[in-house]
Amino acid sequence: MPDIAMLSDAPVNWHGDLLQFRRYVDPLVSVITNPRTQTPFTIGVYGAWGSGKSTLLKMVDDRLLDRHGDEFVRVHFNPWVHRREPQMLLPLLNALHTELNEDPKQRFADTAKRLGAIMLNLAADEMLKKINLGSASVEKIGKLAQQYAEMRGQVDSQTGRLRTLLQKEADRLAEKGRKIIFFIDDLDRCEPDQIIDVLESIKLFLDIEHVFVLIALAKDVVDRGVSIKYQPFGFTATDRLGDEYLDKMIQLPLHLYPLGPAEVGRFILESGPGELAGAHVKTLEKIVSANPRKIKRVLNLLRVTEAIIAGTPGLAGLDKGLVIRLVVLRVQSPELFTDVVRTPSLLVALELVYQGKLNGTSPEVDKRFKSHASLIRRALDRHHYSHDFLAPLFADSRFEAFEDELPVYLTMIGG
Repeated sequence: MPDIAMLSDAPVNWHGDLLQFRRYVDPLVSVITNPRTQTPFTIGVYGAWGSGKSTLLKMVDDRLLDRHGDEFVRVHFNPWVHRREPQMLLPLLNALHTELNEDPKQRFADTAKRLGAIMLNLAADEMLKKINLGSASVEKIGKLAQQYAEMRGQVDSQTGRLRTLLQKEADRLAEKGRKIIFFIDDLDRCEPDQIIDVLESIKLFLDIEHVFVLIALAKDVVDRGVSIKYQPFGFTATDRLGDEYLDKMIQLPLHLYPLGPAEVGRFILESGPGELAGAHVKTLEKIVSANPRKIKRVLNLLRVTEAIIAGTPGLAGLDKGLVIRLVVLRVQSPELFTDVVRTPSLLVALELVYQGKLNGTSPEVDKRFKSHASLIRRALDRHHYSHDFLAPLFADSRFEAFEDELPVYLTMIGG
């Protein structure tokens, strides 16, 4: 039985920090803990999906707990978990209420009780639950709450003073030496209207003294959400609405540095890659996406593929360089891999084109691939230059030399 260890996509801790995220942590913690940092203060951690934003948030959280545990109420909120809620304000406040209520020494019992009352009022008011926060001011919420209370006598008028009430509770915590910090993750997995809902809830109700917000963002996703939300108002892509929107909310935008080939190689080696990946690190440095999530998926599939090769008679002679390239192709371009499974000779065509040995639009395609020529032409139109990693992947590949055996390679990898 082979001993195969897999890499998880869960946020890592300090011991698993293969990407040196600790270089960000101490500066951020210094900003948050410095008594001269003015609040409210929002930090945006920008990075693509899979770039390690969740890991960075966890490491900042761990460092605050370890060195400043008595100075902060640390609140964790994942809006994607609450994506079926009609609006995000209540679950956001509930995350704060839970953190206060679960203090083992019950130091914040009074604040938790008052916050609970505020939440009950919000939940009871059906009118407020239907309000679109994007078009509602605190004053408007107060007016609606007062009208509803007059009609039904069921809603406490303090609902309309929610921001003031939250500020008072933050002041009370500050008197006890505590500030509040919200860690908000997975926002970019939500629908556009939910993204805006969370951001505007933060701006409307958490933009108060003694409160920090650390929020992870895939900026392109948020930009699309803002554009979709405000498209009916006549804004266009050239208006850069997403930039202006976030600029009004975020005081410190932190963009995660992109990984270079050397960092990708170090990540692979330090993760315990297995014999197959370990022997082809230089190739992987060139062709694997500089994204921790993608790297882990490639390494996991390579480990399993390596075990399959070892346990299958007749596969020992497979060209390992081709196996490496096909696994990367499988993970990083499923659409192209699907076309390759249908027409394995597409691998040869792409190799010849990228190596400058074939013009994809010339009659040579018909001569070289005959009955498959029309499929090859369409596939080349779709995929040639569709991904940056394809050029280095095919630059020194040997698919043509193993053309007759390509179906075996593809079946083994999952074709």
